[in-house]
Amino acid sequence: MGDGINDSPALSEADVGIAIAEGADIAREIADVTISENDLNELVTLKQCADALMKRLKHNRNFIVTFNTGVIVAGAFGLFTPGLSAILHNTSTIAICLHSMRNLLPEA
Repeated sequence: MGDGINDSPALSEADVGIAIAEGADIAREIADVTISENDLNELVTLKQCADALMKRLKHNRNFIVTFNTGVIVAGAFGLFTPGLSAILHNTSTIAICLHSMRNLLPEA
């Protein structure tokens, strides 16, 4: 994390470089994330957002793999027609996309 020219090398080498919005232009350019407030409490919000995103990704992956595996197995045993399998697959994809569009963090 940095805000000055002297922080730029560290920001470029970090796994995730974080700069403050009112810092040097080069620090903001090199950083992966720029915090728009000059309040370090925004780091907590950033961490909460990252954790919520990872939780959502894991949930979506688990749901889609489980659901589509069930559709494939049902299709393999002749319980679903190919057309129904395609519709269920596409519907699950749309459902996951819609689920992913929800806010990551609750409204303040």
